[in-house]
Formats: sequence, structure tokens, C-alpha cells
Amino acid sequence: MNEAHSSVQDRSKIRDWTIGQLLDNAAANAGDRIAVKDGALVWTYRELQADSQRLARFLLTQFKPGEHVAIWGANSAPWLLYEMAAALAGIVLVTLNPALRAAEVESLLKQSQSVGLITDEEYRGVSMTGIVDEVRPFLPLLRAVLLTRDWRDHIAEAPDDMPSVNVTPDDTALILYTSGTTGLPKGVKLHHRGIVNNALLGSELYKLEDGLPWLGVMPFFHIGGSVTTILGCIARCSTHVVLRAFDPAEVLRLIEQEKVAWFPCVPTMAIALMEHADFDKTDLSSLEVIQTGGTTVAPEFVRRLRDRFHADVQIMFGQTEAGGVMCKSLRGDPVEVIAGTVGKPYPFTELKISDVATGASLGIDEIGEIRIHSPYITRGYFDNPTATAAAFDEDGFLCTGDLGTVDDKGYVRVTGRLKEMIIRGGENIYPREIEDRLGDYPGIAECAVVGVPHERWGEEVAVAIRCHAGTTIEIDEAREFLLNRIARHKVPKIWRLVTDFPRTASGKIQKFEVVKFFTTSDDNGQG
Repeated sequence: MNEAHSSVQDRSKIRDWTIGQLLDNAAANAGDRIAVKDGALVWTYRELQADSQRLARFLLTQFKPGEHVAIWGANSAPWLLYEMAAALAGIVLVTLNPALRAAEVESLLKQSQSVGLITDEEYRGVSMTGIVDEVRPFLPLLRAVLLTRDWRDHIAEAPDDMPSVNVTPDDTALILYTSGTTGLPKGVKLHHRGIVNNALLGSELYKLEDGLPWLGVMPFFHIGGSVTTILGCIARCSTHVVLRAFDPAEVLRLIEQEKVAWFPCVPTMAIALMEHADFDKTDLSSLEVIQTGGTTVAPEFVRRLRDRFHADVQIMFGQTEAGGVMCKSLRGDPVEVIAGTVGKPYPFTELKISDVATGASLGIDEIGEIRIHSPYITRGYFDNPTATAAAFDEDGFLCTGDLGTVDDKGYVRVTGRLKEMIIRGGENIYPREIEDRLGDYPGIAECAVVGVPHERWGEEVAVAIRCHAGTTIEIDEAREFLLNRIARHKVPKIWRLVTDFPRTASGKIQKFEVVKFFTTSDDNGQG
């Protein structure tokens, strides 16, 4: 069977645009509207366009179009300004996690062949400029280091005339490093056309009035920040309220003060808000859409979000290599769809489910690897032809590494990661199924099911559980709860209660690190 499942109905066509043209469109249609608010820093769209153009002219005094320049800093309005400026200048912006340490920074700057670095001075008490001084002798290609704090000076130093630069929609705009849930990161090349249209067409699916405030919570170095939020907000000519670092009290304050309508979060963030003392005292009535995903989202969690926030919940399924979001549930979808699926594929996206052994396309409700083909997907990893070749099948579909199914209405359900599938005694066990059922058990905030080596079975099923603040669970009772809902061989044999999980910067649980909970200690859990 060779079936590619259709996408949601598109409202608009693919634009042959660069990031600069996306910004030009916003300035032309909403020039006087507030584009960005970061504390006392405020730009209208016309001002953002003008300052981005000036900053682009400055960058071209330091770098050439096509060169790679890294940005290493926390969320801020200047960060956003440099993203716009680099795009206008035809410079490829390489985004780095501000939490990285010296060896990681050195490795990624080398791998990306960056000739420049734009950096904050410090992050959470760690001197970033000190790290730069430490690693710079080992980076012969790095010829210029700029500080984000000097953005005003850089604009003032810009020449009056813009050099002739031909930026095309096919050019690489960003290199984002994969978040590392399964190992070493790879540099994903994202082109202007792909990320502009993913943001533009995807943001239409929120069904929000243009111009309403968005809260920029997701890290800017991550696809959820640099594309889904920054470019999506510009596409809707909306006001981007920048959050420099996640803090539950500050998020609640900004939602109320700025009358935020769109709020993206991973489950960890939403849980922190609901557990905060100010939650019930905060006016959240402006919220229309909460977008969540990026990790396991249990059905009970979705229901809890809707009940507590009184807003529509949209579940998204995305990946850096996909150029942003691949699938999303829609406003107005039945609760069972929102709670049990990741919606339908994005506009102009083909999706198929492939047998993990043969690559053959599978039918309705059969579990296999989710593969997609769309105008948004990466063309490959920078300077890594082996990984690039492995990322696509013979038909040009991106092999996502995610397992899932498609039902007869076209809704996609994610059942886990291909590399996370547990094979116990020859039986394939999908962690997501177990996690979804445990998510219905009272008191459990998050859980992660993994396979651990076992002499007899090859792998055994283990689970780490984080309870809601101030609560705990009885493991024997939770085990009995599962026995009544899933086959006995799928019920975890090893249990551990944890206070938190190792995570990526975007909040995803790093399962390869969770495995260490069970393999690096003589105590293999409780129960």
C-alpha cells in the first residue's frame, strides 16, 4: 500500500518569500502596530523593519552574505532583531543554547564553521564572554565577536547605503542544532521559504484575530522560538511579548498585564503555572489558545489544561528537521481528538506510515514510522552527508524517527520514538501507550517509560514518575491500575519516583538519560 495521508485544508497558498519579505509584509500592513515588547524595549513593525535594515547594513561590514554567524544568548528583543538583520543580509544564523559550556560551544562553532559570534555577556551567573575568551584560540575561523548589549551601537555604526545582496527563498536562513534527546546534535539547515511558510500557514490554524498579543516563552535558539513564535507572530502582524527566562510568576503577570491571547508551552511549564500560588488569582480571560506538545501529552493533562485555563488547547507535533510543526489539532476539534491525537498534517504536507523494517507504507491504524514530505522540511544537515542521506527515504520523505498511526479520518497519533521502542521477549512495546494510561492516574504529573537491559527478556520495561507537588502515589496501586488497562507484558516491572527529569532546553525529557536512573545504581527503583 502506497498511501500518503492528506493534510488539513489550506486557506492560503505557499508564498515565495524570504524572512525579509515576511517582515516587509507586516510593516506594510500594520506599520504602526506594536511588533515587539521586551520590558522597556518596544518596536512598531515599521520601526522593527527600519532597525533590522540598519543592523543588516552593519553586519555586512563584518561578514559576507552566505557566511555562518552564531548567536548565543537568552531570549530578548535584540536577539530577535539580529535574526531579522541576518536574514536581510543573507547571513546564515547559527543558534546556540545559552546554557552550553566551553567544550560544547567550541564544538558547535567548529562544526558550523562560524566566522562570527553574537553573544550575551552572561547567563545564569556564568560568564559567556569568559567562555569565549577560553575557546577562541581553538577557533581559527572565528574572526569577530559581537555583544548583544551593543545593538544600539551597531545600528548607529551602520553605513547609509546597503550593499547589493540577493537573498532568495531557497537560501539557508538558519542552522539549528537538534536538541539531543537521543545523542549528539546535528546542524539542521532551514531555508527561508520553508520556515516562512511553516510559520505563515501554521499560524493561520490558530484562528486568532491578527494583532493579538503572543507570549514568547519558547527558547529563541529552538525551532519553537525562532520559527513558530518569532516568524509566526510576524506573519499574523501580532505583538510579540518577549519572556527572557521562564518564571511561572512572570508568565502569569504578563498574561494578565498584556492580555496575551496565544501561549505556547511544554507540559512542564503548564504544570508549573497551575501549581503556582498566583494561578487562581490571575486574570487569564484573554487567553484563547494554548499550544502544547513537544513531548508526551497525556489525555488527562489536556482535559486539565482546558478546565483550568478556560482556553482552547491545540496539540502540535513538530521537529527541527521538519522546519517547524508537522501536525496540529484544530480549534473546534472534539476533546477526544485533542486528547488522543496530534491532529492532522500541516497544509501542503504528505504524511505516510512506513514499516520500520521494510519501509513499505502501512494502512489505517497500523504502527510504523511517521514520514513526511512538505515544502518546509530541511534539505539536510550541515557538513554531514552521511546523516543527511539517512534522513530521507527513496521517495524523498523525511524519516522522522517517530512512531505512530493514522486513523480513517486522517488524524495522527504518536506512539513513541523509533529508538525508544522496547523489544521485550520479541514483543514490540511502545512507551507512549503506557505513558498515556499512567497519565490518567491521579497524582502523576509526568512519567517516562524506557527499556532497560535484561538478561532473559532482552529489555525490561521501566518507568520513572514525577508526582504533582505535595502529592505521592502508591506504586502497587498504580501497577494494578495499569493491569486493568493494558496487557500484562507491557506493565512496567521497574518503578522509580523522581523529583524531576533530565531535559532539553525546550523541556523535552531526555530518555537516554532517564535510562541511567535504572542502569547506574544498585537500587533499581521502588516496588
